[in-house]
Amino acid sequence: MAGRGKKLELFFIDGRHDGMLTATVSNWPGHFLVAPRTEFSEALKRKEAGYTGIYLLIGEKEGQPLAYIGQADKVGERIRNHEINKHWWTSAILITADNKLNTAHVRYLESRLISLARAINFAK
Repeated sequence: MAGRGKKLELFFIDGRHDGMLTATVSNWPGHFLVAPRTEFSEALKRKEAGYTGIYLLIGEKEGQPLAYIGQADKVGERIRNHEINKHWWTSAILITADNKLNTAHVRYLESRLISLARAINFAK
């Protein structure tokens, strides 16, 4: 039996495929903001950066792909702290839902994402 299809909408904010983008999925209140580290200061100006959510820092460490997964009440502020201490990441993904996620939601989602990433050796 085939699954139900979903519509994924990508918006390339500056029109470049390697720049900042947003993504939404039909019938789901969530929102993704993907930003290269070089454009992270611009990402912090967006409303999504002030929401409660989950974030992933993506990059390489010692030649291996790596993701750091976390959650915060204001995801942008939390990632700003990581700019100083984590030099290896090259892009960030913020997952929010129009400020409708609470701490319990994001802690659960963070735990699930970490479990999935560890299962494929993508997070430590």
